[in-house]
Amino acid sequence: MKIKLFILVMALTGSLPVRAQGSGEQFYKELARTSSEIETLSGSFTQTKEFRSPDVKVVSKGTFRYARNREIRFDYTVPYEMSIVVDDLTVKITTREKTNTYPLKDQRNAMAEMARIMNYCMKGLLHELKAGYDLTYTGDGAYHRVLVKNQKDDPGNAFDRIDLKFAREHLALEEMVISEKSGYITTYIFGNLAVNVVR
Repeated sequence: MKIKLFILVMALTGSLPVRAQGSGEQFYKELARTSSEIETLSGSFTQTKEFRSPDVKVVSKGTFRYARNREIRFDYTVPYEMSIVVDDLTVKITTREKTNTYPLKDQRNAMAEMARIMNYCMKGLLHELKAGYDLTYTGDGAYHRVLVKNQKDDPGNAFDRIDLKFAREHLALEEMVISEKSGYITTYIFGNLAVNVVR
């Protein structure tokens, strides 16, 4: 299975923007604090991939599990079975036919970027992405929203933007929309969350 399939599967995070620096910084600090208390997080997801034609959509469903300092795992059950496991070093994609493992270190591709952003998001270290990405925070009623864009307009960048929506009440990531430069849009909706915290 090629890296392009991973991109297909992953690409598997009207109010006025809040301009005050403090509100964004406060959100990042609270996200880091809350995430540091999480040992494991699991739930379900629905992924909708919209192709160039607006009436062509592929909907996938499954479960996910995050284990702190170990891995993020997506187990797809619909329309077919497949697993994607991301840790700090690799992405492993398993289908019925085979398992492929891709190293993340020193790679400049969409797979590495998606894995890095998801990993930082789950760990609550979103603010650390500022070294390579532009982050725009918006307070929006019941939600915190963060727009992630590459700092450099590199033709090799596969995505144009990633929109993240966190619930204000418990800071859980509820929606991730990935807009690719190719025109494809992939939306993840996360639900049925179960959290185990550090005792």
